[in-house]
Amino acid sequence: MKTLYPCVSLLVLGCILYLFSIQFSTYGFDPNATKYGLVKTWGSKGTGDGQFQRPHDLDFSNDEKLLYSVDRDGNRIQVFDKNGTFLFKWGTLGTGDGQMHVPYGIDVDAAGNVWLADRANHRIQKFDPHGKFLLKFGSKGTGPGQFDNPRHVVVDKQLKYVYVADSKNNRIQKFDINGTYVTSFGTGKGTSAPGDFNLPTTIDIDSKGDFYVTERGNERIQKIDPNGKSLLMWGSLGSGDSQFCHMEHLALDKYDNVYVNDPQSDPGCSMKPSIKKFDKFGHFITKIGSYGKKPGQIIDPEHLAIDSDGDVYLSDRGNNRIQEFKPLN
Repeated sequence: MKTLYPCVSLLVLGCILYLFSIQFSTYGFDPNATKYGLVKTWGSKGTGDGQFQRPHDLDFSNDEKLLYSVDRDGNRIQVFDKNGTFLFKWGTLGTGDGQMHVPYGIDVDAAGNVWLADRANHRIQKFDPHGKFLLKFGSKGTGPGQFDNPRHVVVDKQLKYVYVADSKNNRIQKFDINGTYVTSFGTGKGTSAPGDFNLPTTIDIDSKGDFYVTERGNERIQKIDPNGKSLLMWGSLGSGDSQFCHMEHLALDKYDNVYVNDPQSDPGCSMKPSIKKFDKFGHFITKIGSYGKKPGQIIDPEHLAIDSDGDVYLSDRGNNRIQEFKPLN
């Protein structure tokens, strides 16, 4: 009987290795990856198709065949395939339906519609997947349902509610799917207290239905539940691994890891921009990129999108391009 033990041990070990391989073949990538390599880069400064004037937010269609990109100073949205091939565009400067003035953050909802935080027009617009105007709401002000420089918008997976980072009003506002005001989170005073916000710039929803918010005024990330209760906070002003300077925007991968663009561009900071990756509890994992104009380097990182393979798509605003990085371990 003793001779069977090594065989049984080898069998158990084989099963463990098999299950481990199945896990990552099923889910796609190691959530704890610390090394990333450049896959591709595209774009340049200009007004032509595939060119940018300060590229901003990025988001994928649900099947990841389309990558929607906000061309901020071009006042338009450009759409690419995953290889960076230009497909179509919409938007012009103005205040009319479908026009934009400093378009900023976007979200593709579960139905494939595209929601835009139209910052300088102080409103939210909704489009179908091809750019047809569907809906708008909001105006400049401090009252319920009004905005002062809204920077980001996100829609829950149930298509019931829309959440807006109302930046200069220092609050998160909640609307129903038709744009009717429901409630808001935060005092509007811009304090550093839990559950309050100081210049919120991005809001994103994790797999459990909780929210992650970047606050440029507090140089921190805050996690809140659907009722606005603070669950977790991390970050402060500085150049350390878990600090930020002129914090920009965040995105989540399917494991709820948090990726944050950290320009480090204010006086007294390191001037060494990067994408910082954290787990869902705020523990630092790694950072991607270095300062420069070469492929794989970054100047003024702005927004992010993470695909189902864990590839990180970055709007490299200072270089007027999009870059894709792939996890290598």
